[in-house]
Amino acid sequence: MTEAQIQLQNALTTTFLANLAFFSEYDNELYHRIENLSKMIEEGNYVERYALEFIMENGDFDILDTQTNQYIYGKNPRKINSDLLEKIDFENTKSFSSIEGFFQYKDSPTIDINFEFKGEFGSLLQSYLHEYSITLNDFLDNKTKKYKKIEKFIFFGTFLGRHIPATAQKIDASLYMVFESNLEIFRLSLFTVDYTILAKNSGVIFSIMDDTIEVEKKISLFLNIGRFDNYLIKFIDINTNVDKYYYTLLSLLNTMKATKYDFLRRLYVYVNKTTNCLKEGYDFLLFDRLKEELNILKDTPVLYLAAGPSLDENIDWIYNNQDKFFIVTIGSVYNKLLNKGIRVDLVTTLDEQKWLERVQFSSEVLEKSSKHTIFFASAITNEKILKKLNKKNLFIFEIYESFFKNNYAFDGHSIGEVTLDILLQLNIKDIYLIGLDLALNQETGDTHSNNAGSGISKVDIKNKEKSFSRKSLVTVKGNFDKEVKTIELFYSSIKDIEKKLTLKNESTIIYNLSKHGAYFEGTVPLNLEEVDIRSFKTIDIKYFDLQNNLKKCSKNSLDETQKESFIDEINFLQVNLKEQLNAIKEYDFKNYIDFNSIVLDILQNIKDNNILILYKVLHNYYEMVIPYLNYHFNDSRLNQEYKKVEKIKDIFTTQVENLINDYIFCINKII
Repeated sequence: MTEAQIQLQNALTTTFLANLAFFSEYDNELYHRIENLSKMIEEGNYVERYALEFIMENGDFDILDTQTNQYIYGKNPRKINSDLLEKIDFENTKSFSSIEGFFQYKDSPTIDINFEFKGEFGSLLQSYLHEYSITLNDFLDNKTKKYKKIEKFIFFGTFLGRHIPATAQKIDASLYMVFESNLEIFRLSLFTVDYTILAKNSGVIFSIMDDTIEVEKKISLFLNIGRFDNYLIKFIDINTNVDKYYYTLLSLLNTMKATKYDFLRRLYVYVNKTTNCLKEGYDFLLFDRLKEELNILKDTPVLYLAAGPSLDENIDWIYNNQDKFFIVTIGSVYNKLLNKGIRVDLVTTLDEQKWLERVQFSSEVLEKSSKHTIFFASAITNEKILKKLNKKNLFIFEIYESFFKNNYAFDGHSIGEVTLDILLQLNIKDIYLIGLDLALNQETGDTHSNNAGSGISKVDIKNKEKSFSRKSLVTVKGNFDKEVKTIELFYSSIKDIEKKLTLKNESTIIYNLSKHGAYFEGTVPLNLEEVDIRSFKTIDIKYFDLQNNLKKCSKNSLDETQKESFIDEINFLQVNLKEQLNAIKEYDFKNYIDFNSIVLDILQNIKDNNILILYKVLHNYYEMVIPYLNYHFNDSRLNQEYKKVEKIKDIFTTQVENLINDYIFCINKII
């Protein structure tokens, strides 16, 4: 070896060892995977496919694929790295954004303040957000915008990573994420690039040849760090095998959309209707007590029937074996099951829409209902439904944040996953799922079973165009199939379910009987034929005393201590927070950064004082407004910053005051 070759080899080894030392502290799991691969190579238990070579005529490193005898950089790595760096800019190219589309609308909406229809909340929401966009004259249509700062940056693929240090120096992002689908290639990059440069600010998250579940966990972590900065996530892609990362990130970003249940619906539906239910004296389930005291379902197999396509496939089996299970279903298929002669023991309903009373809980349906059937309704359920069900065995469950101290509040994108979560709180040992497919009918593209009260949509499962809406196609792991087609809306529910299942009792086993549904991490796929139904005892629901057990673990009003707590909240809001808002009104902000810091303090102040119901309302408001404002003021050509901050200051304080005043109005009903 020449002196130059020896020096080069020493430099490579030094860089490699420095990276190992970095990973041993920064990402120990990845460090051990790299070490294990190195050990396997040294011991001859792994044959390397890729070789690191220095291209003399180019003056840089390349990777030789020994199977194809092709160079990944085409023996011209210097030009490829240079071209990559040239594509790095401070514009909207190659970027993701969480900014809500409402800011794009230039026209003011027409609003029916009676809120007869769910869509009216969309109009009111648009009106709130339109105040900002019309004042700033920014409708997200600035094609030549150049940012002053990039907070988040992603490397899709590394190869040898020679472009990474220069990119990091140019961008200087607060947080990075690095994807690479091949551990062997990533290990080679440890010889040629110093990865510590990516950790100098807020840090870096590495996802190297991870499985799907791990990729999703790490992307979620990346998106949840500095959520208000997701208005701009820049990226660079060097590897062709990165589509799975790209679309997974987009899907997860979509699940985090604040408009899924916006602050206006949280306040005027969730808070308002919950306080109405308390005022009317409905029985609220106390799940903290149920978790400790309810054992009646512990040794009873529970069959949970949802509205997915597999319900139709298995309806005869359900009918023939209904006396072996305690049967739970959702409102949308309740009538269907009754018409099939299937006994239903517990029915759940969640949504506030008025039409559900006509479609799912009509007088005709309820006349067929057994006197033993119990109904669980969320506190936001339409008042007409509650009044009808109140003559039955009705209990209310809380959502988002509990009014009763220490009670469990449910959250989810749909009644499907919320009902499963309810069952997880009832100390049930064995839960069997049919119809919780969260996947399309793989032949027809139907979203639900026939005659489902939630309606059936048909999706073109052969459509290969990539778009992102509630009904955009997504491919996920199947319960039995390798892959199944689903939609973005269902993907959000899948992620919700998997999050809830990580918290389930270890003794609870969930058997998923759906043949063509999605797989849920934490469940056991089970063929219908494998259910040992002969070993099940026959259940006579008449001897279940579930209603009285539930009654013992419920309350129809707040106790005096809880009322005092809400009174203290109101006093704090009317005195301390009002002073804080008045201070903002009077303060002479010189720039947006100062304004941003102060308004974030308000949200933190509410959280620190444990006003969690209002905190969730306002946090959702912030999730919409702050990313948009961050986007607007992060502009290298920004002008009249002082005047603009003065205007948005007035909008912000007025809107937040209105929300707080209406929250106080609702709370006053129950104290």
